[in-house]
Amino acid sequence: MGSLRTFIKDVRAAKTLAEERAIVTKESARIRTKLKDDHLASDKKRKNIHKLLYLHILGEKTHFAQVECINLIASDDFRNKRLGYLAAMILLDEHQEILTLLTNMLNNDLHNANRYVVSMALSTLGSLTSPELARDLYPDVENILARSSDDFLVKKALQCAAKLVGRDAALLEIFYPYVGTILRSSQLGTHGGLLGVAKLCQAAVLCRSEYEYENYPEILHSIVDQIPEIFSILQDINSTSFSPEYDVGGTCDPFLQVELLYTLRLLFEKAPQETLQYKNKLSDILTQIATNSDSSKNSAQSVLYECVRTIFALQLDQSLIVLGVNVLAKFLSGKDNNTKYVALNTLLQVVPQEPNAVQKHRKFISRCLFDPDISIRIRAVDLSFAIFNETNMKELVNELISFLKLSGEQDRDLIINIVDQLINKFDLYALDNDLWAIEKMVEIIKIVGQYVSFEKVSDVMVMINNSQDLEQKMKLIQEIIELSLGKRQESLDGENLGWRLLSVWCMGEYGDVLLQKGMFLDSELTTFLSLLNGIYSSNTKLISYILTAALKLSSKIQNPSCVEDLRKLIDGHTKDTNILLQSKSVQYSVILSQPVGQRQDILGAMPLFEKSFRNGNSNHSEKPKIKVENQNVLLDLLEGTSDATVKNGSQALLDIFGSSSQEGAIPTTNTNSSSSISLSLPQDAAETYQSNEMQVFFRTVSVAPAEAQLELYIQGHAQIDNLQILAAVSKTQKLTMGHLSSASIAAGQVCRQDMKVSGSGKLKLRVKLVYDGASGTVTEQFDHKFDQSL
Repeated sequence: MGSLRTFIKDVRAAKTLAEERAIVTKESARIRTKLKDDHLASDKKRKNIHKLLYLHILGEKTHFAQVECINLIASDDFRNKRLGYLAAMILLDEHQEILTLLTNMLNNDLHNANRYVVSMALSTLGSLTSPELARDLYPDVENILARSSDDFLVKKALQCAAKLVGRDAALLEIFYPYVGTILRSSQLGTHGGLLGVAKLCQAAVLCRSEYEYENYPEILHSIVDQIPEIFSILQDINSTSFSPEYDVGGTCDPFLQVELLYTLRLLFEKAPQETLQYKNKLSDILTQIATNSDSSKNSAQSVLYECVRTIFALQLDQSLIVLGVNVLAKFLSGKDNNTKYVALNTLLQVVPQEPNAVQKHRKFISRCLFDPDISIRIRAVDLSFAIFNETNMKELVNELISFLKLSGEQDRDLIINIVDQLINKFDLYALDNDLWAIEKMVEIIKIVGQYVSFEKVSDVMVMINNSQDLEQKMKLIQEIIELSLGKRQESLDGENLGWRLLSVWCMGEYGDVLLQKGMFLDSELTTFLSLLNGIYSSNTKLISYILTAALKLSSKIQNPSCVEDLRKLIDGHTKDTNILLQSKSVQYSVILSQPVGQRQDILGAMPLFEKSFRNGNSNHSEKPKIKVENQNVLLDLLEGTSDATVKNGSQALLDIFGSSSQEGAIPTTNTNSSSSISLSLPQDAAETYQSNEMQVFFRTVSVAPAEAQLELYIQGHAQIDNLQILAAVSKTQKLTMGHLSSASIAAGQVCRQDMKVSGSGKLKLRVKLVYDGASGTVTEQFDHKFDQSL
C-alpha cells in the first residue's frame, strides 16, 4: 500500500467516474483487510486511518474503522492518541453507541499529566458530548477549572464547559461562578482564558429558554455584573498600552474583540432590563472601536463588522446607527469581495431603520452593480430597490439600465428580477410624467427583451395603453415600429421576442393613427406581420398577437390588396395543429366576413386598465383589471372555470383583445330580438333558479355522445329590460348560444335561450344574468349541474 499522498494523487488523476470509483473501492477493501491484522505496525495503522479520513471527506462509508479509532485513543503513544482523537471527532457523533467505550478513556485522559493529552480529551468531549456524557464527565472539567493554573488548559476547559452547558442546561449552575473568577484573575485572565469566558457566557445566555431552575435570574444577574470587566478589557485592547502579543495586521487581538462584542450583544438582547444601566457605556465603547479601527485591514474589518452588528441589533442611538452605516460604506469602497458582500447584506437589513443614511452612499452601491462577482451584483440590485423612492428613482433606473446593457445570459434571473421590481415600483409611485416610465420600460425591453416574460411585456402594454399623452405616446410608438422595420440605425437582437411582441401589439392597436398621420405605408405593416408570421411560426404567443394585430389592421387600412394579405395570414392558421391558434383563426375569419362598419365597432380601441397598487418589495405582479363601462362583458363569470368557450354575439368581442386570463374564452353578447314573442313554459322544464324578479328553468332537448341541446327559459315576476345571458362551461367542453327570443319581458311573460354544448365530461353550466329591473341594473349568477354527461 502506498502513502496517503500517492492515494490522493491516484484519485485525482482518474479520468472517469468509474475509474475513480474503482480506485476508492480497491483501497477501501485493502484498508478493511489491514485493520483486521492485530500485528500491524503502528505507523501503518496510522497510515490507514489517514486514508480513512480522506475517504470520509469523499463521502465514503468509514464505519468499519470506529473501533480502531478507540484503540488508537487507548494507546500510550502520543502520536496514536492524537490521531485517534482526531478521527473520533471526524468519524463519530453524539448518537453513536460506541461512545460508551470512550467515556472511561476520556476520564483517564482528563487526569493525565501531559497538558496536551488533557487538551485533546477536552476538545473531543466538547465536540462529541451528549447529555449523558456531559453529566458523567462534568466533574473532571470542573476539577481542571478549580485546580489548574495553566491558562492553556483553563481556556480548553471553559470552552468544553460551554459545550456541556449547551447539552445540559442544568450544568450552568456548576460552571457560572468561574466567569467572575477568571475575569478577576491576573494569571488566568489572558487571551485564552478570556476567550473561554466569552464562550461560557454565550452558552449561559443562549440556554435561558431551556433552563428550568428558579435561580436562573440570580445566575444571569451574576454574569451581567461582569459587564464592567468586559468593558475594561475592550478598552485596554484598543489602547496603545495593551500588549501586542496577539497583534494581527495592526489590530490587537481581533479574535478576542469579536467574541467579547458578540457576548455583549447577547447579554443586552436577552436581558434588556438587567443591562439597561450599562447601555450608555456600551455606546461609548462601540463609538471608540468604530472610530479608531483601521478599516483597510481584514483583521480590523472583522472587529468593525461585529461592532456594526451590535449597533444595529440593539437599536442604539441615531448617531451610532449613522456611524455604522458609514463603516459599511467604507467596506463597499474596498476591493475585498467578502467584505463587500457582508456590507451589502447588512445594509439591506438596515434600510428600514435608517434609509436616509444608506441613501448617502448610493454611489458605492451603484459601483457594486458592475462587480464581476454575481453574488455581489444580486445584493446590489436588492439594495438599490430597497432605497428606491420618488426622489432618486430616475438616477437609480438609469443606473440599472446601464447595468442591463452590460449583462448577459449569466444574469438572466437577475434581469427578470429587475424588470419585475421596476414594474412594481412604477405602479407604486404616482408619476407626474408617466411617459418617462414607459420610455424606460420600452428601453429595457429593447435591451433584454429576450429574457423578459410575456406577462411583463403585457404590463408594459398596459402602461402604454393607459398613457393620456397621445402625441408623445405616438412618437414613442413610431420609434418602436421604425426600429422593428429596420428604419433606424440601431441594431436589435433577433432573439428579442419581447420586443417583437410589443411592436406587433402597437401595430394592431395604433395602426390607424400611424397610417392617418402618414408615418407608415399600409404595405409596410402588412409585410412586417407576414414576415414575423413566417419566422416565428412555432411561437404560439407571438402568433396569437400577430393574428389579433392582423384582424385589427384589416379594419383600419384602405388598400384592398393589403386587406387580402391579412385575410390570407389569418386563414392560414384555420388548420393549425395548435388548437388555440386554430380556434382563434376561425373566429377571426368569421369577424372578417362581417361588414366593414360592424368590424370597426367590434375592433375598437382598448379600454383603460385599472391596476391595483402592489407592495414595492414584492417580486410578483398582479394581473391588471380591465375597467370597462359597458356591462356586456363576462367580467368574473369565468372565475372558477378554465378555458371556457362562450358564444353570445358580437358586442363583447372586445374581450378577445384584452389580457384575459382565460385565453381560450370567446365571450360575446346575445343578438337579441327586438320583437316580443309570446312563449309558454314546457311541462318538462325544470326550475333551477329563483329570485324576486324571475324564475329560471332548463329543458334538456337531447343529449347524445359529445353533444347536448338545451333550452333556458326565464319567466319574469316584474318588468325586465335589456336582458343579457352569459354562460360558461368547463374546459373540456364548448358552448354555443343561439337566439334569445326577447331581451325585454313583462311580468308573467317568458323568454327562451337556445344552447348547444359539445365536448366531453359532466354537463354543468355557470350562468350570469344582467338586466335592468325596478331597482336599476341587476346582476345574478348561479351554477347548475345536469344529471346527464356528454
